[in-house]
Amino acid sequence: MRAHGRVVVFRGDARASARTVDGGGRARANGRPAQSDAARGRSRVSSRARVVAASVMDEKATVVPAPTCARLDACRASSWRAHLDARATFRAVAVPVPAAFVRYALADGVVCEETDASLPRRVKSDAFEAVETARRFEEACAVAEKEEEEKDAAASDGERRATFAAFEGEIQRAIEALGGEVAPKFAWSAPKDATWVTAGNTMKCRNVDEVVLLLKASDAVAHDLTEAYCACEDYARDENESEEARAVREHASTVLTLREWYDLNPSMEFRCFVKSKNLIAVAQRHVNDYFEFLAREKDAIEDAIATFWEANVSTTSWHDEQVDYVFDVYVTPKQKKVKIIDFNVWGGTTLPLLFGWHELETIGAKQPSGGDARGYADDIEFRIIESQGNILPGLQLGVPYDLYDMSEGGAISEFLEEQRKRQESEH
Repeated sequence: MRAHGRVVVFRGDARASARTVDGGGRARANGRPAQSDAARGRSRVSSRARVVAASVMDEKATVVPAPTCARLDACRASSWRAHLDARATFRAVAVPVPAAFVRYALADGVVCEETDASLPRRVKSDAFEAVETARRFEEACAVAEKEEEEKDAAASDGERRATFAAFEGEIQRAIEALGGEVAPKFAWSAPKDATWVTAGNTMKCRNVDEVVLLLKASDAVAHDLTEAYCACEDYARDENESEEARAVREHASTVLTLREWYDLNPSMEFRCFVKSKNLIAVAQRHVNDYFEFLAREKDAIEDAIATFWEANVSTTSWHDEQVDYVFDVYVTPKQKKVKIIDFNVWGGTTLPLLFGWHELETIGAKQPSGGDARGYADDIEFRIIESQGNILPGLQLGVPYDLYDMSEGGAISEFLEEQRKRQESEH
């Protein structure tokens, strides 16, 4: 039996102190902020070698490690999947992304025609589709003009999508090969931030229209296309190159990964941190939620993750080349079987969740060196949210920022001001 490492449990209030319990049952204070996983894809960092971010807990500057472009490319699904046994992760199909789709994804606007398969089928027309019997001629003209604009936009969208019809055909065939339901993932990010546009508020896609809609509406995918390399220490941007041209060039070999859909239990998703080839830390992935049973099962979960890593990850050449990295796993609730969800770079835009990067660097420095060249998993610091308490909700509203931005100059305030002016002009 492998010796357990330290287990850190966070009280409900993200600002409260945690308690770190070592193997002998001794406790020590160790307060750290819980950061929201929902912020993925919206992070923006400097292109310098190191990025300075604000620490919520002690209000001191925290230095975030910067990866290299090669390390970032190694975390593409097409790269790490080639080194792992297929049984270590979920079944998936990779579809090469053409330049035409990159241009389409970067173009403004998201358009869904009435016949689009991503929209739910209506049994009958609703009130908003009723024929306008406008009371004022001006309003009728405005409605007609808007309808013409929507038709033009739909026609234009259809023309742009026709330029990558073969790509859409491959997506549809992949969906069928994977059982009819998939979850899409672009170069490094899944379009979780765009689920608000779907009928079921989920990433589950049953047809190509749903996949394209999620990718087109996602800020995380846009970040992959235009900003991902900016976090790398050796990246130099050509200011004379357009954003679109740069995205097409940088993503010439990008693939869209379509993973077989499973309705995963968020309580059993964990983020794991590897430093100098040693598995040093694990944290629950959804840090805005409290799962009561985790405190009882943490030892079994830790054993399952460590055993899986030693057998399936630390033995690969990918592990040897990367040395420092982060990976996410799913652990089945009953049998404690482990599956890889994704790999991420050490630092950069990867969120440390219940840790801080400086803290992780310190933990890694204390790990043994030499001996087993594959690394160790004998002293893991495991962190979970221990109680409900006063957990602060994350920014997970599932709608665009403009729809809840109440600040002056925001979309809502501008709308209210326009309505006020309109009412004044009518009286």
